Amino acid sequence: MPAIACALTPVLCYIIIRPYAEIGLGDDWSYVKTAQVLAQTSHFAYYAADSPMLGWQVYFGALFIKLFGFSFTAVRFTTVFESMATAFLLQRTFIRAGLNSWNSTLATLTFVLSPLYLSLAFTFMTDVSGVLCIVVCLYMCLRAVQAESEYSAMAWISSAALLNAGGGTARQIAWLGVLVMVPSTLWLLRKRRRVLLSGCLSCIAGAIFAVAAMHWFARQPHTDIFSPALRGFGWESFKNVVRAGMFAAEQLALLALPVLIMYAGSLRLRNRRMVVLCATTFLCLAFLGITLAHTGILKWWITPNEDGMTDNTLRRLNAIAIQVTGLSIADYCVRFLFTGLTVLGILSFAAYVLEHVRWRPVSKSEAGPLSWQKLGIIVGPFSAAYIAILALISQHRIVFNRYLLPLLFVLLLTLVRYYQESAKTHLPLVSVLLIAVLGGFTFAALHDGFALYRGYRSEIDEVRSHGTTAAEIFEPWEFVGWTEIEQAGYANYPGGPTPQAARAPVPAPAFGASCDDWSIKFLTAAPASAIQPVYAITVNPNECSGTVAFQPVVYRTWVAPHINSIYAVRLPASIPH
Repeated sequence: MPAIACALTPVLCYIIIRPYAEIGLGDDWSYVKTAQVLAQTSHFAYYAADSPMLGWQVYFGALFIKLFGFSFTAVRFTTVFESMATAFLLQRTFIRAGLNSWNSTLATLTFVLSPLYLSLAFTFMTDVSGVLCIVVCLYMCLRAVQAESEYSAMAWISSAALLNAGGGTARQIAWLGVLVMVPSTLWLLRKRRRVLLSGCLSCIAGAIFAVAAMHWFARQPHTDIFSPALRGFGWESFKNVVRAGMFAAEQLALLALPVLIMYAGSLRLRNRRMVVLCATTFLCLAFLGITLAHTGILKWWITPNEDGMTDNTLRRLNAIAIQVTGLSIADYCVRFLFTGLTVLGILSFAAYVLEHVRWRPVSKSEAGPLSWQKLGIIVGPFSAAYIAILALISQHRIVFNRYLLPLLFVLLLTLVRYYQESAKTHLPLVSVLLIAVLGGFTFAALHDGFALYRGYRSEIDEVRSHGTTAAEIFEPWEFVGWTEIEQAGYANYPGGPTPQAARAPVPAPAFGASCDDWSIKFLTAAPASAIQPVYAITVNPNECSGTVAFQPVVYRTWVAPHINSIYAVRLPASIPH
C-alpha cells in the first residue's frame, strides 16, 4: 500500500500543478520533435546536437502521439508514467535495502517531491528515464542477492543486465548499471557458479549492445558525443572540478534536508549548541560576503542554485522579502534560509557521526537480509564511477543539478538506514513537515512556471494571428529552437558541433543591452535564414529596447505578484532581420 501511494504521488501532483504548455521546456523540444517525426514517418532522427540517445523513451512518446494525436502535453505525459514506476520501485528498493516501511516511504517522497525531480517529471527530458533504468537495475540486483533459489538468482541478475542495456538507450549514463552495478553484484554471487556464468554472459551481451548502440549514435547527424577524458587537464580544469564538487555537495545536502537535519535532534545538548554556533557564524560570514560582493563571485555557492522553473519563484519570494524589509540585500533571503538549514544539516550529521565513531551496524536479524557490506559493494562502485564521470564532464562543461538524481537516492538510502540503525527506528514527524515545505515550494514553482509558458504560447498565438510568421519571433528561445527545426530541418545549439558556416550572420553587438543573453546566443547560432527576428515574446516590456506592439497576455501565479503580463515587443531596426 505505501508503494502504491508513492506511485500515485506524481499523478496527484499533476492534477494540482496542471503542468501543460504547448511549447518547448528546457531541452525537450528537440526530443519531442524526434518523437513526432518517428510517429509520422517511422524514421528515427536527431535535430539539435542531442547528447542523450533517447531510444525507448522516444518510442514511448511516439506511441502516445499515435493514440492521442500530436501535442507537447501528450508526449510529456509519458514521463508521468515513468515517474510512477520510479516511485513505486524506489520504495520497494529501499525496503529491500533494509529500510522499514515508514522510512522507505518518507525517503521516496523526499526524492519524488524534490524540486529537482518533480520539475523533470513533467517534461520530456531523459533524466527521469535514466533514473528509472538505474532503479530497476538496483532492485533486480538486490533481488538476485536475496534470492533463495539459484534459478531465481539467475533470472534476476540476467534481467538486470539485459534490461539495463536496453534501458540505457534513453540516457547512456544508465549503462553504469550493466557495466558496474551488475558486475559488482556478481562478485557477491561468485560462489554460485551457474548464477555467475549467466550473469557474466548477460553483462557481455549488454556491453556489446551498448558499444554497438554508441557506434550507431556517433554516426547520426546532429548528435553531440562529448569526450572529456580526451581533453587536457590544467589549472582551470582543476578549479572547475572543485567548484562542481562543492556545488554537487551543497545541492545534494539541500535535497536530502528532510532526512539530514533529523540528526540534529539526536545530538547531545553540548553538540547541538556547537552546531548552532557554527551555523550562525557561517551565515554571518555569508551575509557579510554577499553584502560586500552583491552579485559577485560569492553568489554561485549559495543554495539553492537557480535552475529551471524554480528561478522565477525564487526571485518572486525574494522580491516579497525586499518589500517587507526594505533592504536590497533581502534579494538573497530565501537562499540564505536554505543555505543555513543545509549547513545546519551537514554540521549535525558530522557531529552525530563523530559521536558514534564506534557505532556498529545492528545484527543481520535486526537489519534484514542485506548487510552494509553487501549494500556497499552493490552501490559503492556505481556511485564512484558516476562521480568520476561528473568530474570529467565538469572540466569543460556545466554540471547541471539534474545530473545528481542518481546520487540523490543513493544518499537518501544511506542516510535513512544509518539513522534507522543508530538513532531511532522511525524518522520523526518533523521530517514530514520538511518534505511538505519543500514540496509546497516545488508545487508553487512548477505551477507558476507552467503558467508562464502557457502565457508565452498565448502571446505567440496572438502575434501570429496578425500574419506574423514563426520565423519572425525571437523569444522565448525554446520556441526559436522549434522554429529552426521546422524551417531548416535542424537547430544549432550554441557551442554545438554544427559547422559555423551554417550559422546565420547575426552580429551580437547589434542587440540591445536589455536582450536575453541565451536567446541572443541561440539566434546567432541559428541556421542561416531560419530566423528573421521582428518580435520578442517576453515578460520585459523593454526587451532589446523595443516597443510593445500587441495587447499583453495576463497570467496568474500562486506567488505574488499574482497578476503578471507577457508582452510582444517589436524589435528596433538596429537588429538585422
